[in-house]
Amino acid sequence: MRCFISVEIPEELKRTVSPLKKEIHTEGIKPVEDKNMHITLKFLGDVPEEKFGEIESALRKVEFSKFKIKLKGVGVFPNESYIRVVWVGCSDDAHLKDLSEKINDSLSGFFKKEPFSAHLTIARVKRKVDLNEFLDEHKDDEFGEFEVSNFELKSSKLTREGPKYSTVSVFEAKE
Repeated sequence: MRCFISVEIPEELKRTVSPLKKEIHTEGIKPVEDKNMHITLKFLGDVPEEKFGEIESALRKVEFSKFKIKLKGVGVFPNESYIRVVWVGCSDDAHLKDLSEKINDSLSGFFKKEPFSAHLTIARVKRKVDLNEFLDEHKDDEFGEFEVSNFELKSSKLTREGPKYSTVSVFEAKE
């Protein structure tokens, strides 16, 4: 089963970010559905169901306190000349990076460590597009702040209508 670890975005912030997708909705750009917006802490790929218990056990050892992050600005991956992903950035993300590192460490026996870049994907790009004007217009936009009090192990099933995500487990902040 395809899996990833994420921080979910509150509904009110999804509604604040969502209008951006309408501005870039054009041929070759597929917006992420509001219900699927999240911050990926680690992509796991295909995971055999018999490994879930071990993975969950490792993730339960991750200790972190609640913290706040702000959604601010827009950008693209890998670069403005070759766009594959359009994202909203996360400022005040030191705690988010720390959480990602702890998750990477806890799962190092199962998965390769990967670098982390805090972002909220809002669209995937299938062909060459010019978004310079959009990026300039929204580079400093602020979309709101929220408290991160947990992270989730999610499964992802790819369908013709797009990915369907399900929560496997929730891991709460320790106080």
